[in-house]
Amino acid sequence: MEQKVITSSSPSGLNEKIKQMVAEGWEPVGGHSVVQINAQNRYSGLQHKDTIYESEYSQTMRKND
Repeated sequence: MEQKVITSSSPSGLNEKIKQMVAEGWEPVGGHSVVQINAQNRYSGLQHKDTIYESEYSQTMRKND
């Protein structure tokens, strides 16, 4: 048995990778995960305007030999 964790910066990118690996005989294991890898606060002078979040999406895949 072989196992890999695939990642992407977007949900659609992760879906494409999963679709490609399923076509090659891999199977998803469990659910996907999303983690925040960066948060950038933006200011105008001293006034906080917003925060930009960067996320990483991952899925564990398994292939039986």
